[in-house]
Amino acid sequence: MSKIEQAKAYTGNDLENIFFRPILTGPNAEQLGIRVLYNMPVPTTLNFWRRSGDVLQKFTSGGWSGSAASEKFQKNIAMTRVKAEVGYSAADYFSLVYEQISARPDVNMQDLSGTELEQAETSLFKEAIAESIRATMWMGNSERAGKFNTFDGFIKQINTDSKVDPDLAATTYTASDLNQASAAEILFDEVWTNASEALRSLKSEGNLALFVTSDIYSLYENSLDSAALDAAYMARQNGRAELMWRGIPVVDMRISEYLKDVIDLPKSLIILTDRRNLALAVNTADFPGTEVSMWYNPDLMENRQRAVFMAGCDYLLPELVSYACQE
Repeated sequence: MSKIEQAKAYTGNDLENIFFRPILTGPNAEQLGIRVLYNMPVPTTLNFWRRSGDVLQKFTSGGWSGSAASEKFQKNIAMTRVKAEVGYSAADYFSLVYEQISARPDVNMQDLSGTELEQAETSLFKEAIAESIRATMWMGNSERAGKFNTFDGFIKQINTDSKVDPDLAATTYTASDLNQASAAEILFDEVWTNASEALRSLKSEGNLALFVTSDIYSLYENSLDSAALDAAYMARQNGRAELMWRGIPVVDMRISEYLKDVIDLPKSLIILTDRRNLALAVNTADFPGTEVSMWYNPDLMENRQRAVFMAGCDYLLPELVSYACQE
C-alpha cells in the first residue's frame, strides 16, 4: 500500500465538530490572543460594552430613577467566502499521513483502521487551514495580487485608518531607531503615551496586549537579557514563556517571514489595543456550499483536500488602538 484512495466529505455537524471547532475554540483560540466568533448568527456583530462611570444615587424614595444605559458599540464583520485547496503527490501524501500516525504511541502499525487514517488526514489539513486563517487575520489584503488576499486583515485596516482617523493614535519609526539596545522599550513607552485615555484606563481589566512583529519582540527580549539580575540570567538559560511590559503581555504575531513577500504593509510594527477590540469571525453553518472534502485523483495520482467556508475579521473602536510602524 503506497497511496490513500478513500474519499471523505464533511458537512453540517461533522464539518463543525471534526474540523473547525477544535481549531477555533478553547486553547487554540486563546493562542490567537483575540476574540474568535465561530458560527455566530449572521450578520456577525462585534460588540463592546462600556460601563457607566457613576451608577450610585441617593436613595430618596421608591420607583425607578436609573442612569443612562451603558454605552454599547457594534460593528458588523464583513464575511467573505474563501476556500483552501492543497494537493499532494500520492507518495508524498502517504508518507505525511503515516508520519502523523507513527508518532502516536498507541497505534498498532500492523492494523490501521479507517478511523486512524481519517484522524491523521484531518489533522494534516486542519493545521494548514489554521495557519492560513491566522496569517490572513493579521496581514490579509483583499486588493493584493498574491498570497493572503481572501479578506482584509487587522494590519491593513489599522494602517489605513491611522492615516485618516484622528481617534487612532499613530506614530512611525525608522530602521535606525531600532539600533538602540532599549529601542523596544522606548517604542512601547511612546505607544503607551500616545494611547487615548480610554485605552489606558482599560489596563486594570487585564485585556490589553502589545502585538508586535518578531524584530520588536527579539529586541525587547534582548534588553531584558542584558539586565544585571539573577532573574535575567536564569531567563537567558531557561527562556521566557511570555514577555510582559509594565504588566501588559507582549505578543509576537509571528508573521515577519510572511511580510517579506508583501510590499503593501510595514515590515515592523506595534499594535497596543484591548484584545476584545479585535475579532476573527468564521462561519460554516449559515451559508450554502460550506464543506471539507478529501479525495484521490487517479489521473494525476494526486491526493487533494478542499475546504469552503466564510471568514472575516475587523476591529471595533479606533480610540482603543495605539499604533506604531516602521516607515
